[in-house]
Amino acid sequence: MKSNNGTWRFKRSLAAVAVSAILGLPGAVYAADTSNILGSVKGLNSSQSYSVKVKDPKTGFSREVSLDNAGNFRVSQLPIGEYQIEVTANGKVVAQDKVRLSLGSNSVASFALNRPNDGTEVIEVTGARIRAVDVTSVDSGLVVGEMEFDKMPVARNITAVSLLAPGVVLGDSKFGASGGIGFASFGGSSISENACYINGLEVTNTRQGLGCGSVPFEFYKEFQVKTGGYSAMYGRSTGGVLNAVTKSGSNEWEFAFTANSQPSSLRAEGKKSYGTGSRLGQVFRDTTDDEFSESDLTLSASGPLIEDKLFIYAIVNPRDRKSEWSDTSGRVPYDADNRWRTLESSGSDNLFWGSKIDWDIVEGHRLSFFAYSDRTDSQETRYARNPNTGIIGAKQGDFVNERGGEAASLSYVGSITDDFTVNLMYGKIKTQYGTTPTVTDCPFVTDGRQVAKPIVGCGAGGTLGDDYDDNKQTRADFEWAAGDLYGSHLLKFGYDKQDRQSRKTTAPVGGHSFTYSTKLAGDTIQGNNGQLWANTTGKPVDLVEDRIFVGGGSFGSELTAWYIEDQYQPTEQLTLNIGVRQDHFINTGATGVDFVDLKTDVAPRLGFSYDPTGSGESKIFGTWGRYYLPVPNNTNYRAASGVDDTTTYYYFTGFDPKTGAPTGATPVNGTVGNSQVVNSTSTAMPSVALFQAQEAEPFYKEEWVLGYETQLTDDYSASVRGTYRFVGAALDDFCGPVANQHFCTLVNPGKPGSWYSDADDDNVPDAGSLKTYTAADMALPEADNDYVSLQSQLAYRNEALRWDFIYTWSRSTGNFEGAVKSDINQADAGITQDFDFPALMDGADGYQANDRRHVFKFFGSYDVTDKLTLGMNSTLSSGRPLSMFGQGYPSSDPKLYGSYGDTFYLVTGCTDTNGNGKCDPAERIFSKTPRGSAGRTPWNFNVDVSATYDFTVSGVDLRASVNVYNILNIQEITSSNEHYEARRSAGTFNPWYNAAYTWQTPRYVRVGIEGRF
Repeated sequence: MKSNNGTWRFKRSLAAVAVSAILGLPGAVYAADTSNILGSVKGLNSSQSYSVKVKDPKTGFSREVSLDNAGNFRVSQLPIGEYQIEVTANGKVVAQDKVRLSLGSNSVASFALNRPNDGTEVIEVTGARIRAVDVTSVDSGLVVGEMEFDKMPVARNITAVSLLAPGVVLGDSKFGASGGIGFASFGGSSISENACYINGLEVTNTRQGLGCGSVPFEFYKEFQVKTGGYSAMYGRSTGGVLNAVTKSGSNEWEFAFTANSQPSSLRAEGKKSYGTGSRLGQVFRDTTDDEFSESDLTLSASGPLIEDKLFIYAIVNPRDRKSEWSDTSGRVPYDADNRWRTLESSGSDNLFWGSKIDWDIVEGHRLSFFAYSDRTDSQETRYARNPNTGIIGAKQGDFVNERGGEAASLSYVGSITDDFTVNLMYGKIKTQYGTTPTVTDCPFVTDGRQVAKPIVGCGAGGTLGDDYDDNKQTRADFEWAAGDLYGSHLLKFGYDKQDRQSRKTTAPVGGHSFTYSTKLAGDTIQGNNGQLWANTTGKPVDLVEDRIFVGGGSFGSELTAWYIEDQYQPTEQLTLNIGVRQDHFINTGATGVDFVDLKTDVAPRLGFSYDPTGSGESKIFGTWGRYYLPVPNNTNYRAASGVDDTTTYYYFTGFDPKTGAPTGATPVNGTVGNSQVVNSTSTAMPSVALFQAQEAEPFYKEEWVLGYETQLTDDYSASVRGTYRFVGAALDDFCGPVANQHFCTLVNPGKPGSWYSDADDDNVPDAGSLKTYTAADMALPEADNDYVSLQSQLAYRNEALRWDFIYTWSRSTGNFEGAVKSDINQADAGITQDFDFPALMDGADGYQANDRRHVFKFFGSYDVTDKLTLGMNSTLSSGRPLSMFGQGYPSSDPKLYGSYGDTFYLVTGCTDTNGNGKCDPAERIFSKTPRGSAGRTPWNFNVDVSATYDFTVSGVDLRASVNVYNILNIQEITSSNEHYEARRSAGTFNPWYNAAYTWQTPRYVRVGIEGRF
C-alpha cells in the first residue's frame, strides 16, 4: 500500500526467517567474519535509474550499488547485523525493508515493482520477500547468535556450541582438562583436525590442534559451525570449522555488566571405579571428592568515538577459578589415583581483556582492529593421596601454570567498485603452555608394583624449560562480480600465509624419571632391534626403568595457500560453486633446516544448489571436496628439536628413602648401552631428504555431501543430508628397521617410498644412498578411515517458541583414528604409535573411537512471557566402541614389532614345547582381538535446562539467569581402560582393565545477573 509521504512499502509474500534461533548453515562466504546481501528488483522502468542502498542504522555504515541489466544486486562483505534496504529510482525511494544478516549467510531479498495501467505517476510496491532458504548455499552446519545462546543452557565454551550441530559428537573426555568438557569430533574426524576463527583470525592450537583460543561469551556476537562442504577459502582442517565474530560498537553508548557463579556446593558428587583380580575392591578412579567452582565479572563499554565514523567495544573479565581433583602420577592405564591436585587462579593472574575498534573511513571502506588477552597464571599444588581411604597425605610440590596468551589483528574491507571488493588481514597470536615446578631437585618416581608400600619420591616431578607458540598470519581475499557469460559469475580468490613458530625446551626435574615394575616369568622387553631382555628366571623380577627426556629448542612451520572459486549461476534456480585450493606446508627443525616440505595437489571444492520450484522455499544441494591437514608443530618437537629420549632398564637392590631413586642399580644386560631403548638423540637432526619419503603426500580427506532443505510452513523447516568421508592419504612416522633409526621416516602407509640414509650420522644424506622401499619392505597396511552418516533435522520457529530436533545415524571405521589416538590417550598429533611398526596395525581395522552410531539432539527456548524464557538442551547418544590391548605379538621380528606399542593380541595360553617347565616367549599362544570388538560404553543421556527473567531497576535493564546442567544427574561411563594386559607384560592381566576412566559430568548449576544501561 502507499505511504503518506508518497514512497512505497511492500507486503511480504513469505514470512521472513531473519531472526531464527538456530539456522541451517547458509552459503559459503567471502570473508570469515562478514556476509552478503543479494537480491533482485522486478518491474523496472527503463527510463529511470535505479540503485540499492543498505544501511546499518546503529552505526550509520552504508553501501550503495547499482542494479545490473537484469535488475540484480549484490552487496558484499558486510558486518553481520540488521540492515535497512532501500531501492531508489532517480533518487526517490520506491521500496524498502529490513533484513538481518547472519554470519556466513546470504540474505536474499526480492522486490517486485508493479506499475498501474492507468497512466498515473503512482507506483505501488506489491511484492518483496526475504527467502527462507538460501538457495545459493552448498555447505553444511549451523549459525548460533547471541540471542540464541543467551536463551539456552549452552555451556560457556566453544565445544558446547559445536555440539549443537549435526554430525558433531564429544570426543574422548580423557583429552580435556579436568572438570572441562573436552573437544569436539566433526564427521568422524579426530578432535585435533578442526580449525577456529575469531573475526577472521585463526586461533587454533598450532602445537597439537587440541582446542582453540577463546573470549568470554559476553564478547561473542555470533557463531558459525561448519561441518562440511566449506568454501575453498577455508583449509588446514579435515574435521570442522568454528567461525565466530565478536560484538562491535554503535552510535549509542552502552555499558553492561554480567556476574556469573558456578559454586561447587551445587555440584553433585561424582563416581568411583574399581579393579578386579589382584586389585579387587581397590579404587582405580575417584571423582567423588572433586570440586570445581568458578565466578567471573564482566564489564563492557561500547559506543562511538566519532559518530558514524569510529566505534569501540571494550571488555574486561576478571575470573576466579578453583579446582580440586584426584588423578594418578603414574601410567594412566596401569596405576590408580594416588595424587590430589588443587588449581587456583584469580584477580590479575586471570584477567581477560579485549577490544574491537572499527573505523568507517569513507563509504564502503572499513578498518578494524581486534585484540585480546586470555593469559592465565594459575597456582597448582600436588599432594599424595590414598585412593582407597581418600586420605590426603604429604605435600609433593607447587607449580605455576601459564596458559593462554595475546592476540591482535588489523583488517581492511573495501569496495573498490560495485563489482570488486578487497579484504586484507594481518594478525599475531602468542600462546603459553608452561608448567614450572617449585621443587626442582627431586626426580619423578612412580611404583606400579603390587606391593604394600610403594616407593614414593620427594617431589611431584615435572620438567623445566620454555614452552610457547607464536603465530603470524597474513591473508588477502578478493571478490569480483565478473558479469554475465552464459549466466552470472562471482569470482573469489585469495592468498594466505601463516608463520607458526614454537619454542619448547625440557629437562626432567632431578635429572631422572624412575618407574618401578614387576616382570613375571616369561615377560620380555622389546628393544630397538628386537628383544632387549627376557625374564627367564621362572619367577617374578623387579626392575626399574629410567627415562631421560631432555632437549628441545626453537622450531616452526610455514603454511601458505591460494584459492580461486567461481559462484556460477547459469539459471535463477541453479548455483554452481567451482573452486580449487592448493596448500604448501614446510616444517623446520631447531637448527633451521627444513625437514618436511609438502605441496598439496590442487584440491577440488565443488558444489551445487538447485531450487526445484524457483520459489526460494527449498533446495537440493551437494558438494565434493578434498581437505588437507598440515603437519603440527608437535612433530617438530618430537622429531627435529634436538631431544634425547632414552629409557634404560636396571635391576636394583634398594631405594633412597628420601628421593625414591634406586640404589644398587645394575643394567639388565651388563652395560647401559646394551640395556637401553633409544627413541631419539639430540645430535640427529632430520632434513627433508632423510626424514620425508620423496613420494609422500600430505594427509587429506575427501568428502561427499548430498542434501535437501525445505521451508514446510511459515513455522516449520526441515532438512536431510548424507555425508561420506574417507582418508585419501595418511601421513605418519614409520620406525621399522628400514626407516631412519634416529627419528623414523615420514611415509604414506601402504605406499612405496624413497629416502636417503645417513650411515655416518653427520645429518647429511650419504651420496648414492637413495633407495626406494616397497610397501612389502615396510610391511605396513594402507591407511583406512571411512565415515558415513545420514542426518535429519526438523526446526520450528515462531515469536515465542523455537526448537530443533536432529537425528544422526553414522558409522566410523578404519585402522586408524586420525591425528590423535583416543583409545590409548595419545595426544602426539601426527606421530602417534599408529604405523610405527606393522605389528601395531595388525588387528587395527574396526570401529573407531569416535563412532557414535545414533545421536539425538533436541534444543530450544520458549518465551513464557515477554520477560520469562525457559530453555533446554538435550542429547542422547549411543556408546563408543571398546578394544582390548595387549603387550605382545606372535613374532619378535624387529621388522614387524619394535620396542614399544599396544597391540591387538593377547596371550591366551602356552605350549611347553621344550619341556623345561617354563613358558618361554616363543611358546606363547596369542589370540587376535580386533579394534572395537570388546563391546561399547553405555548410552549417554543428558538434559540441561535454563530460565532467564528480564526486569528493570532504576532505569537499568537487568536479566537474571539460572542454568542447570545434567539436571537428571545421569553419570554413565564415557571412557574405560582398554589395556587388558599389564604394561610390557604380555600374558599378565591388568587388574584395572575395563575400569572407568571418566563419566558424564555431574549435575552443576550456574547462576548469573546481567545489566545494561
